[in-house]
Amino acid sequence: MVTGWQPSTATERALLTAVDADDREGFLTELASGPLLVPVSAGAAAGREPAAWPTGNHDGVTHVVAYTSPAAIAAGLPGQSVSYRVSGLADLAVDWPDDDWVLAIDAGLPIGVRLTADELRTLAAPTVEAERPLREAILRQDPDVLMSVLLRAELVLPLRPGGPATRDLSDPEFPWWTLPDEQGRVSLPVFTSEARLRQSLGERDLVLVSSLQLTDRWPDLSWQLLLNPETPLAAALPGEALLTLRDWLGELREVVTEAAEQEQRRRETAAYADPSTVGVPAQRPATEPADDDGPDPGVPLLLQLVIPHRYLPSYLDDGYDRAAGLVHSWHGPGRDTPIRLYRRLGLLGAGSPFEESDEWVAVLRWPPGEATPEQWGQGRPRMESLVVPDGTELRCLHQDGRDELLARFDATARHWSPA
Repeated sequence: MVTGWQPSTATERALLTAVDADDREGFLTELASGPLLVPVSAGAAAGREPAAWPTGNHDGVTHVVAYTSPAAIAAGLPGQSVSYRVSGLADLAVDWPDDDWVLAIDAGLPIGVRLTADELRTLAAPTVEAERPLREAILRQDPDVLMSVLLRAELVLPLRPGGPATRDLSDPEFPWWTLPDEQGRVSLPVFTSEARLRQSLGERDLVLVSSLQLTDRWPDLSWQLLLNPETPLAAALPGEALLTLRDWLGELREVVTEAAEQEQRRRETAAYADPSTVGVPAQRPATEPADDDGPDPGVPLLLQLVIPHRYLPSYLDDGYDRAAGLVHSWHGPGRDTPIRLYRRLGLLGAGSPFEESDEWVAVLRWPPGEATPEQWGQGRPRMESLVVPDGTELRCLHQDGRDELLARFDATARHWSPA
């Protein structure tokens, strides 16, 4: 055990406090959210060669070593000049090379711990799952997919040290903190979590913002957005791309506002209805079947989203792979027509692209996947923006109850294959 070591970061102080209190759960929680420094060669640290896993053998078992700070490296490997890359527990879990290897963090220090491959994956699982859409977007190097992920993310902005105290992005005095990239372009670092910020910059004053707030208040289109710089989940977007994201958000905002206004009008109409008619079902045309009570319990859960008629050619002809609207559960074979769907989702009213007289309407329909939030398809419809999942069906619901398959989406080719 190394003597004379003292914690040098907030994470290490929290880890030591947990050790002293014999709080293993608290210890592991702090460990999962903090940065890890993984020793590498000088060439790998400079990006000139691939990084090899820093391994050693103890009791016949291969150990990968990592540390929680430069001071921890200096204490654990005294007298050695050590280069390192900054990572996180989730990054190590995703790339872990061998189930028989063990991760040794801060070996020899009071906060030292060893994790088996299974323990590492279990501890990192929540973070890995939360970051899966972002990781996949970066691996695909697709800016459209990346922006779709950012659309739903809460973002973390580091603040300029010593800047004004305001935390209002609309304030001209807001302390934006920028840095130059390798080409000298002004860049604004933005992070998808506080853990990612600490991994890159250490302890920093910060503010949490939504993608809506950031795009509305983006200070200069000549700036680029650096997402999670100096981490394995790094990406860059030009300022002009923020205009596209802002337009998407503006369209969503209009849809949400219109839906809310329709619901308010419906409630006001109900509140002032003739008391003698309260509880009496309204008469409907004989050609329209009565509404059911919900999804057919005998069919598997499928999610559905209605597509305005004018967008259909974009999917079939141009391979369009994004969607925004009310995500809801499919009610089952023969249980939906355009008018019933419109009324159930509140899609009729002034300014709506849908009309009661529509003879057909197109919908996207797909099964929930591992990355699908549990709430989708449960309870009330949810306004969402998404990248179309692989295998999604584009279907046409007809006024007579027919449910026609038009095409199926191939995410690899970004192409809709006709049925």
